[in-house]
Amino acid sequence: MDFTRDELLERNDEEFEALIGLIDSLPPERLDEEFAGDGRDRNVRDVVAHLHAWHILFEGWYAEGTTGGIPAIPADGYSWSQLAELNEDLRQQWQDTSLHDLLALLKASHQSLQADVALHSDAELSDPDIHPWTQGSPLGEFALECGGNHYHWARNAIATGLRLEAAA
Repeated sequence: MDFTRDELLERNDEEFEALIGLIDSLPPERLDEEFAGDGRDRNVRDVVAHLHAWHILFEGWYAEGTTGGIPAIPADGYSWSQLAELNEDLRQQWQDTSLHDLLALLKASHQSLQADVALHSDAELSDPDIHPWTQGSPLGEFALECGGNHYHWARNAIATGLRLEAAA
């Protein structure tokens, strides 16, 4: 998968703005409403917390990887086959944080993700072998999965949970 820095930054920002637009369009009473179904995320706060938690994971991987380390991906003590457990543990970590506070944290961590992307050339984002810590995946793929693709997922999770029309 080839990434250009500008396209990746634009995609992440477009999806982020669409997510924030959806959340801002919800009446206040819907923001705390429990989602339909029995999914992991039970409300808008849980979805926002999930995104922010994955930004924190990305920042940790990035910081360790760019200083020569090999970070534990997806997280210390977890393999990709334990993703459900990791995501549930991440959800639990943010249960005492308000949606208002999480939105501020998410906006800041989105800007941090974008700042990391902006530091790299197109080749540095798309070459799967340039960053040993990414273990054969392009850095841009990590940024897209923790950014634009994750924001799109979040819009659909909110729409499904609140029984709104699904995001395009």
